[in-house]
Amino acid sequence: MRNIGLYILSPVLSFIAGIFSYMLILKWVWNETLGGDLAAILFYGGIIFLTICFPIYLGVIHLIDKWFHQYKGLLYPLGCMLVFFIPTLFLNLLFGSFDLLSPESMLFHSFFLTAGFIFGVCHWCLKHTFI
Repeated sequence: MRNIGLYILSPVLSFIAGIFSYMLILKWVWNETLGGDLAAILFYGGIIFLTICFPIYLGVIHLIDKWFHQYKGLLYPLGCMLVFFIPTLFLNLLFGSFDLLSPESMLFHSFFLTAGFIFGVCHWCLKHTFI
């Protein structure tokens, strides 16, 4: 049950939270909705999340487990959040841009910051309650 939570539930919840964050920032800052772009955001965001974010998040958590013995409840989310620019860079390069400060990049920053936070919190909660 713990492995299902760590490797299936945690990534799914963090991806969903990232999508909601993307939509909220889009609505609050630019007063726009996704409309017909939802499928593209889910597709490209999902591919980048599964191929880039998920392995990086697992690596960050592994390094935190290896190097630190305290404050993991704080370090898991922070560590996963601090790599937010890597998947955004891959998405930008996919569409021919290198600008990490563009408005579109800021939306993806919110997506991956939120996803990293939720991923780290879920991992800490699942490891803390089952160990």
